[in-house]
Amino acid sequence: MLGNTLREERERQKLSVEDIEQGTSIRALYIEAIENGEYDKLPGEVYTRGFIKNYAKFLGLDGDEFSKKFNAEIHGAPPPVSENPAEKIVEIPAEKTPVEKLIDEPKPVKPVKPAKPEKKSSKVVGEIRGENRGSSNKLVVAAVVLIAALAGGAWSFLSEDGGDVATKPPVQTQQQPENPTPVANANPAPVAPIDGVKVDAKFTDRCWTLVTVDGNVVLEGVVEAGENLSWEGKQNINLRLGNAGAVELIENGKNLGVQGNIGDVVDKTFTKQ
Repeated sequence: MLGNTLREERERQKLSVEDIEQGTSIRALYIEAIENGEYDKLPGEVYTRGFIKNYAKFLGLDGDEFSKKFNAEIHGAPPPVSENPAEKIVEIPAEKTPVEKLIDEPKPVKPVKPAKPEKKSSKVVGEIRGENRGSSNKLVVAAVVLIAALAGGAWSFLSEDGGDVATKPPVQTQQQPENPTPVANANPAPVAPIDGVKVDAKFTDRCWTLVTVDGNVVLEGVVEAGENLSWEGKQNINLRLGNAGAVELIENGKNLGVQGNIGDVVDKTFTKQ
């Protein structure tokens, strides 16, 4: 059991439970529960994994390895993968039936010979060209007559009107001035300063949290994901987070972001400016 290993290493280094509590910020009752394998006394699996990882790192051990050992104790070790080639199943495709072979086999395509163009006799070609030439001459004569008629009508109209064509001056449109864009107030009302210290916390996952305001404990327990909490103090505010990567902190309106990774135990102290 990993708890026995941690206890033996702690005793070998002549460290007490109080020394571990002071060095890792993990409460003594949680350290004793880890060493005794009493995981039901801890806040939850995520926090227990973080406590064990930090405990092992403090003793100079591989924290990731102890985190894996904890998973093995809780969920059991995965079954070994067999390397015997005889146990591997080779899937042999079934032989195709004669009908399937007939469908799958490509059928030869016979090349199509292009059709030969029909030859027309020179006599027929000459007759067609003659007919086209006669039609073109008729169209040219009709177009000349139409243009002459239009020109005469236009000249008669201009003569009756005195030869001058009245033109209207272009209409000038006045551009209306665009509505001025309202200018934001350059001097916003000043924000009243905070008399003391204020801390806001946004929880994106479950996190065991201990909050002390001006020396008084105001919160101790697991906060669920999606909660937004706020505390105000005259002198100071102390936070202990069992899952620091799941909490975003804001001090006096200034966003500080997250203060650690998932599973990290972190202590933060905020004092009056």
